[in-house]
Amino acid sequence: MLVAIALGMDSFSLSIGLGCQKIGRRKIWGFTLLVGIFHVLMPLLGFIMGRAAGQVLGEIAVYIGAAVLFFLGIKMLWDAINGGKKETCILNGFMLLALPLSVSIDALSVGFGLGTFGVNSLTAAVLFGVTAAILTRFGFMLGDRAGNLLNNSELFAGVIFIGLAINAIL
Repeated sequence: MLVAIALGMDSFSLSIGLGCQKIGRRKIWGFTLLVGIFHVLMPLLGFIMGRAAGQVLGEIAVYIGAAVLFFLGIKMLWDAINGGKKETCILNGFMLLALPLSVSIDALSVGFGLGTFGVNSLTAAVLFGVTAAILTRFGFMLGDRAGNLLNNSELFAGVIFIGLAINAIL
């Protein structure tokens, strides 16, 4: 359970930033569902692929995910400072898939490690997915409340995304 919570914290943090945006319920639930699905599939894939391949792919994937979050944060800061459109939702098209994937990629490496301990992979993966989905939904609720309290929620969300990107690289 502690591993499941640790894996879900990235999606929790990301969803706080996203929750500051005015995002419709359908996109929130769609994003939450995708996070849950990816947090089930990634460790299962990790169990199957093997430890050595995961270390190489995991390192590259972390940097790709960090880059996506960093550039998204920069764009949001730019828009906030320069008076960009406030009603623009960033959970469209590619981002609706890329962001949940970027926060669940670390579950791939965890799958490799747990596979060596003889853990029941399906049980662990389902626990990871359910926990990440619950944390994601809770993060959206917190972000929505924080966004209502702040004048410029886009600025706040941009700072969160940049912080997540830096944290992923370090």
